[in-house]
Amino acid sequence: MYHIRRVVIGLGSNVGDRLQNIAQAVDRLRADQELHVAEQSPLYETKPEGGPPQGDYLNGAVLVLTAVEAPELLRRIQRIEAELGRVRAETNGPRTIDLDILWIEGETIKEPDLVIPHARLSTRAFMLKPLLDVASDARDAETGMVFAELPLAQTELKRV
Repeated sequence: MYHIRRVVIGLGSNVGDRLQNIAQAVDRLRADQELHVAEQSPLYETKPEGGPPQGDYLNGAVLVLTAVEAPELLRRIQRIEAELGRVRAETNGPRTIDLDILWIEGETIKEPDLVIPHARLSTRAFMLKPLLDVASDARDAETGMVFAELPLAQTELKRV
């Protein structure tokens, strides 16, 4: 049986035309007939965290309504990344596009290649703020923690 739920996918880019890279990624998500992009956050310009020296990122998120299961959704967003020139050469390296499943309503996943909610969601404002822009009531399904109550949720980011 299909169960439609809310999913927040994080968007990031710091190589090439960042705005265009994010727009193309959102267009490709919208083109998937099993994904309904219901809302998009503002974009924020942020400094990279970790990795080699690199340019600033544009970050945002989309709220998607879908019945697609998390592992398949991960495959689909990784395919979009590859189509848009994402090369996974080094951890936390620069990228044309970065798509991450940040949160799935009512789900907790702890697999080697997929952790939901995203493992660093509560420690990275560039993930948390866009998530709250599109799903202000989001909470951790396992602990019940409301993400909007985290101190980091009050962090100001530079809107684009």
